[in-house]
Amino acid sequence: MTTTAPPQTTLTRAQIETAIAALQPVQRVMVRLLLLAFLDPTPEDVAFMARERSEPNMRAGLKQGGKSQVAHDKISGLPKDWILAVENKVRYHQTHLREQLTRLNLLADFLTDALAGLQLEITATEQLLTSECEIGPESLEDLRAQAKLSPLTYALKKLAARADKGEIEAADYVRERLGLEYQARLRQRDRFKKRLNLGLLERQAVILSSLSDEFLAEIWCIAVGPITNRRVKAVQAYVNTLAATVKSGLDAASFAAAVNAGLGPRLAGGSKNEGIGSKPLDVSGDLWTQTLLALAADPIPLLTPKPCEHPEGGTKSLTAKLRNLAIYELGEDEEVKMWPRTVQCLNCLTVVRAAQQESGIVGRALDDVVARVKTRTAFPTKEAAAAAQEAAPPPETQALDLEERLRPFIGDDAGQVGAKSW
Repeated sequence: MTTTAPPQTTLTRAQIETAIAALQPVQRVMVRLLLLAFLDPTPEDVAFMARERSEPNMRAGLKQGGKSQVAHDKISGLPKDWILAVENKVRYHQTHLREQLTRLNLLADFLTDALAGLQLEITATEQLLTSECEIGPESLEDLRAQAKLSPLTYALKKLAARADKGEIEAADYVRERLGLEYQARLRQRDRFKKRLNLGLLERQAVILSSLSDEFLAEIWCIAVGPITNRRVKAVQAYVNTLAATVKSGLDAASFAAAVNAGLGPRLAGGSKNEGIGSKPLDVSGDLWTQTLLALAADPIPLLTPKPCEHPEGGTKSLTAKLRNLAIYELGEDEEVKMWPRTVQCLNCLTVVRAAQQESGIVGRALDDVVARVKTRTAFPTKEAAAAAQEAAPPPETQALDLEERLRPFIGDDAGQVGAKSW
C-alpha cells in the first residue's frame, strides 16, 4: 500500500506543543484554533472562550446593580450551555477540516496506487503488441500519438460487431483489440495523473490554510476586529517562542513570512468565497509553515464517513461502480461522469480505496497482468470465453461474453469522447 505523505519537516509535535504551552492563555487558544485540524483545544481553552461570549442573549439575566454589562470577575461560574455551545462549534469546524484532509489523503493514496497499476497494464499491453502482434516502435508511437483523439467507444463497438459477423480474422482482431486497449489505458493514465496533481494541490492548500477570522469569530463568539488583532499577536508570540525552543535564529524576513502564513491563505478550510488555484503554493521555510507540515505528517484520527448525499448513494449499483473503478473495469464515459461526484464524497472514496486494497490490484507481478490482458483481448470464441471465466472471474460473474469483456472500455452507453475528467 502506498501512502502519499506531505513534505517532511524537522519540527516535532513535542516541540510545537511545548511552545504553545508557554504562551499566554489567549494566545494558546488562538494558536490551537488556527491548528484546529491537527490539535484539540483543551477544556481550559473552551472555558476561556465561553467566558468571553458576547451575544446579548448570553448576558440576559446577569445584570447587577442596574448595569447592562457584567465584568468577567463578577461571573462566579459558567452556565453549562455556554460551554456546550463553544464545544459544539469547535467540534463542527474540526470535523469539517479533518474530513477534508482525510478525503484528500484517500484520494492521493488511491490515485498513486491506481497509476502504478495502470503502468503495469500499459507495459503488459505493449509487451503483447510487440511479441504477439509484431508491432514495431514506430507503430506504438503512432498509437500513443492518436490516443487522445481516437473514438474508442465507437471503434470498440464496431470491432465487436465485425467479430460477431465473422468479418475479421482472429489475428487482426487481437491486434486491433490490443491497440484500442492500449490507447484506453493511456488515456486513463493521463486522466488519473491530472486528478492526482489537482488533488495534491488542493491538499497542500488545505494544509497551509487556517480558519478565517469570520469562522474564528463564530467559534469564539466575539467580533471579527478583536479576532484579527489577537491572531497576529498570537502567531508572533508562538513563532518567537518556538524559535527559542528549537534554538533557531529568526531574521526579519522569516518572522514576517511566519506572521503572514499565520494569517492564512483564504482557501478551502478558510474563506467561504475562494477556491483552490491551479498552481502550487510557495512552501516557505518559516516556522509557522513548518509547524503545519509537521502536524500534517501525523495520522489524522479516524472518522466515520457520513452517508453519501447524492441520489445514488448507498445503492448496490453505486457500490458496484466504485468497485469497478478501483479495478479498471468501469467504462470511460461512466467514469468521467461520476468522478466529480466521487472525488467530493468521503464515503465514496473510502469505498473505492477499500475495494482497491482488497482486490489485490496493487503490487501484481507483470506476468500475471500479461496473462489477464491476453485472456481479456482474445478472439471471442466459446473456447476463449470459457478460458477467460476459468482464469480469474469475479465472484459474481458467470461466462464472459464479448460485450462483458468490452464493458470496461465502452461502458454501458456510448458517451461523448474527450469530456472533462475532473
